[in-house]
Amino acid sequence: MRVPYLTFFNLQEEPFSTVPNPRYFFLTPIHSTALGKTEFTVDAKKGLTIVFGDTGTGKSTLARLLHQKFLDKDYISVLLTNPNYPTTNSLLRTIIGEFALPKTSRSFKDNLDIFKMFLFQEGIEKDKTVVLIVDEAQTLRLPLLELMRQLINFETNEMKLLQLVLFAQEDLRRKLTHPMAKNFRSRIAMASTLEKIGMNELAQMIEFRWTVASGKKDHPFQPDALEALFQYSEGVPREANILADNSLLLAFLNGQRTITRDTVESAAKERLANIGVTKS
Repeated sequence: MRVPYLTFFNLQEEPFSTVPNPRYFFLTPIHSTALGKTEFTVDAKKGLTIVFGDTGTGKSTLARLLHQKFLDKDYISVLLTNPNYPTTNSLLRTIIGEFALPKTSRSFKDNLDIFKMFLFQEGIEKDKTVVLIVDEAQTLRLPLLELMRQLINFETNEMKLLQLVLFAQEDLRRKLTHPMAKNFRSRIAMASTLEKIGMNELAQMIEFRWTVASGKKDHPFQPDALEALFQYSEGVPREANILADNSLLLAFLNGQRTITRDTVESAAKERLANIGVTKS
């Protein structure tokens, strides 16, 4: 269904959709650093890297961006978006299936051998880089983390055969303090943390996404509206995008070509009231 305000604002696409589309991903310096560190770790075949971040800081979009980068490099890359499986064997069988291997077994040991053989064939015989990217990795229970440790243990004297990239909320950081996670934690080659964005970065993000959606930089958000977006979103990109989208719709319904602080505040208060949240 076509969004009603697109024609009104001369837009070709929704500029502030929360779907994790890499085309709309604004790389702040922090995001660029996390991207570079993760890409380096995978390219160097060092094994395990983790990107931490609160909800809405861009982890899922960054995961998709990296996945596409690795595919463009002709790496064998898989993106797993829901790793919360009930058993280690069910997760392992899913991973094997995502890498399009022809068969799995009911036996965990057999499945481990199947995946090990795959890694040796691709990583050593064919000199391929094999990457497993896991989003929402904070949902991995301790036994599943132990499975991940086993998978990145397949190696030669020079390199890890599986490059594992985890994107996770802070819950995973707390899990890693558990004694049972000690061996997994010791294998982290690189880690990054995505922080909230500042006011200047938010303004740049709004301009960037508007340009992608319309081909023009002249968005309708006035300086005081941008300040309100920052205030109500508290620097969380996803919240800022949701509120910007709601503000566009409210302006369209009121026949307003520009968006002021009042527009953003009205959209914010309406959204908070509808989801049962009060904010002073």
